[in-house]
Amino acid sequence: MSAAVSRHPSLRMARLEKPATVDDVLRNIDQVIAWAIEAESRIGYFAALYKRTTVAIRQAIKDGVFEDGPRIEQLDVVFATRYFNALNAYFHPDDHQPPTVPWEVAFVGDQNHKPIILQQMMTGLNAHITFDLGLAVLAIAANSLNTLETDFNRVNAILASQVPGTLDVIDELSPDLRWIRRLTPEVWLIKRVLKKLRKSAWYFAITLAMHPDGAREKQLHQAAWSGALGSWYLQPPKRFTPFPRLVRVIGKRESRDVAANIRALEGITNTPAEMNKAFLLPPLR
Repeated sequence: MSAAVSRHPSLRMARLEKPATVDDVLRNIDQVIAWAIEAESRIGYFAALYKRTTVAIRQAIKDGVFEDGPRIEQLDVVFATRYFNALNAYFHPDDHQPPTVPWEVAFVGDQNHKPIILQQMMTGLNAHITFDLGLAVLAIAANSLNTLETDFNRVNAILASQVPGTLDVIDELSPDLRWIRRLTPEVWLIKRVLKKLRKSAWYFAITLAMHPDGAREKQLHQAAWSGALGSWYLQPPKRFTPFPRLVRVIGKRESRDVAANIRALEGITNTPAEMNKAFLLPPLR
């Protein structure tokens, strides 16, 4: 039985319905956020970022930003369904197969009170992009990946465009983060991190499409690698990176009022940023 179910039996998240539209996706994310506030669960941190991104994608579809808006809505729904399936599997283990390893790492991290907000968000982004996104892309464009790449890039740029505003909110919850941000070339860093995640997802989809006979083995290795990366985000090794030291510095004064933190992050979810073209990347050839 999952740690969340055994530890908080009265606050088990209700099952999430399978979405058919972007509006359905947002309804489910609202359900996750409301539960996370009540349960004081760090799972709500990623959910708040996810909602802001989804609202931005919905608006971009309406504004004709994509070459094929209906296909991007389909991708959004298929992609989000993997997240909802993982949550259902985690909170209702008797009725579902276990969640994938990357999501198990992210959800179990909720039981660890040491990681800061950014660490929790990164484990969610890692599980959803590094593992889920490639499978979602394959599901809707297995035979036409080349026609999807431009819109795929725009989706990722829209996601990246939501990060600075989200960090502005976290600045208020985590005062020492703002000083670190002033010393960091932020757009470059966000592009660098998300480019790695995006490349991993894109090449994962290409490999599965080109080598269907080896799909099971590739998925196994991708899940293991993504799970290991998620563990690194939550518990980075002290010897090889300054990241643990920065986490300790940030964590000392970061708000530990989880419900209030999620409410603050949710406060900007319905006013997302437009796509910043600086986050667009060259074709992944």
